[in-house]
Parts: sequence; C-alpha cells; structure tokens
Amino acid sequence: MNLDAEIFNLKESLDIKDAEIKHLTLEVKALKALQAEAVKETDDITLKNKRTEQLLYEKDEALIHIAQNKHLLDYKSFGTATEAEKDDLKMISGIGPFIEERLHALDIFTFSQISKFTTQDINTINDAIIYFSGRIERDEWVAQARELVHDKDIRDELFKRISERKASIYYNRIGTAKKEEADDLTIISGIGGWIKEKLNILDIYTFRQISNFTREDVIAVTEAIEYFPGRIERDEWILQAKELVRIAGNKSDLLKRIRDRQGRIYFDGLGYAHKHEANNLTLIDGLGLWVEERLNLLGIYTFDQISKLTPKDIETITEVLEIIPGRIEHDNWVGQARELAEKKVQVL
Repeated sequence: MNLDAEIFNLKESLDIKDAEIKHLTLEVKALKALQAEAVKETDDITLKNKRTEQLLYEKDEALIHIAQNKHLLDYKSFGTATEAEKDDLKMISGIGPFIEERLHALDIFTFSQISKFTTQDINTINDAIIYFSGRIERDEWVAQARELVHDKDIRDELFKRISERKASIYYNRIGTAKKEEADDLTIISGIGGWIKEKLNILDIYTFRQISNFTREDVIAVTEAIEYFPGRIERDEWILQAKELVRIAGNKSDLLKRIRDRQGRIYFDGLGYAHKHEANNLTLIDGLGLWVEERLNLLGIYTFDQISKLTPKDIETITEVLEIIPGRIEHDNWVGQARELAEKKVQVL
C-alpha cells in the first residue's frame, strides 16, 4: 500500500515536472521570439542610423559645395549680412528649412538681402543653391521680403488696412474662429509665416475656414491681404485645407504613411534622383505644391521620372499619395512631364 502511494506520488510529481518543462519551453520560445524581434529592431535602427549618417554626410557635402559658389554672387547688388543678423527666412512662402540652409551657406541671412535681388542675382542664386529655375520668381520672394523689411509704421499701416477689410469677408460662409483655436496654417504648402500673420489679422485661423473658401472668398481674401492674384488657387490652399480637416490637421501622420509606403515604388523604370536635382514639378498643370511635396517624399523629383510612369506606377502612386483616382491620367502628367523634360534638355 505504501509502495502504491509512493508510485502515485512519483507519477504526480512527474506530471508536475512535465507541466513545468512545457511551461519553461513556452517561455524559452517566447524569449527567443522577443530576442529575434529585438535583433530585428536593432538591425532596423542600425540601418536607419546609417541612412541618417549618409543623408547628413550628403547634406554637409552639398552645403560645402554651395558655399564654394559664393564667388559667383554679386554681394554689392544685394548686400552682406552675418549669421548674428539673420531673419527667419521661413517667413517667406516658398522658403522652407532645406532652402534656408542653402541660402545661409551663401551668407544670405536677411529679408533685406532678398528684397534687393535683381533678375541676375536670382539666376546666379538659382544655380548656386541648385534650385529649380523660376521658383524664386514664382513664389515672389522679393515682393514678400520687401514687405517684411518695412519699418514698423509702414507695417502697422498695412495691418490697419487689412483689418479694415474684414467687412469684405463672408464669415457666415467660411466660419469664425478665435486665436486660441488657431491651426498652424504654415502646414499648408504656399503659406509662410508672413501670409499666416496677415490671414490672422482677418481672423482667419483654421484649416476649416480655408476649406470653406469659395471663388468669391478667394478673391476677397487675396485683395484684403494684398496678395498675388491666382496664388491661392495655384497653391491649392482649399484642397490642402480640406485634406487637413479630414486628417484632423495631422499632416505628419499622412506624410509618415506615405514615407512608410515608399518601398512600393519601383525606381528601376523611373530612375533615381536626389533633392538637389529637383525640377519645379508645379509647372505640370494639375500638380500643385501639396502634391509635389508628397512626390518628393517618395523620391520623385524630376520631369524625367514622371515621364516614365507606367499605368501600374500611376495606380500605385495614386494609392500611396492618397490622391483622387484618375487625377494623374486626367491631367496628363506623363505627357506634360515628357515635354518639360525635353525642353530642359534643349535648354541645357
């Protein structure tokens, strides 16, 4: 009887040990899976760091190359400035951090300098910073810079004129907003800090207000802020604002989604290009700043690349960029890009 009890106890003990072994086996498998995941994450981080280092190296090399072009510029024409005197050049619509860095590499730091650019200066600077021809004129850098260098009295007069024009704005249609509700309107490609400041004087603070603009509102706002006719339409403020309302203003999330999908684009057929080789893609009718920004994020910078898009590429890019299906074909991006690429080659 004691022997049977002992055997029973041993079997019970073995069963417990088997259960423990199974549990430990599962834990080991889980730990191995975690280890594999950690190794993958480490590899991904290492790869990302290498890419970042490469991009930083390329950026430093590009800025050094640009700085070597200083001798081409006529500083007697537009003046000199030091870094200690620098203005926030990003206040000018069309100048982002990328271009600001390149201008700084040429010792161009102030609104005053840009306000004095001549046509010759613009051509030379375009070449020096490797920036697509026509963009400085298109974005009206000089006119914006001239407004920004006005003394306080002149600027106060401008702000007073804008404020007095509130009566011409149809707030019952676009909606009202308070300063504390303000969105960062500079997220809209084509709106710089200076334009945002003027819009705010009109109590236009939100993406939703801009998304509600009609043709009549566009005309009224253009006149009220003394802006360049046609720019609001050309830069697709309304379309951008509608998208920003749809995604609750979280442009960074949309851009991250696009960046994460970059692997779906096959560059074997399109060819590779770098940012410094970029063409002004907005010369393609139907392709505004907002779409250009997203194409650039995918590594698509040139007319030549767009001219090589196949129907499959178009389908993929439409999905990746989250643009209206059929837009690329309807606006004939490929045909327009082919013509622009050929013209560029002929000019060269």
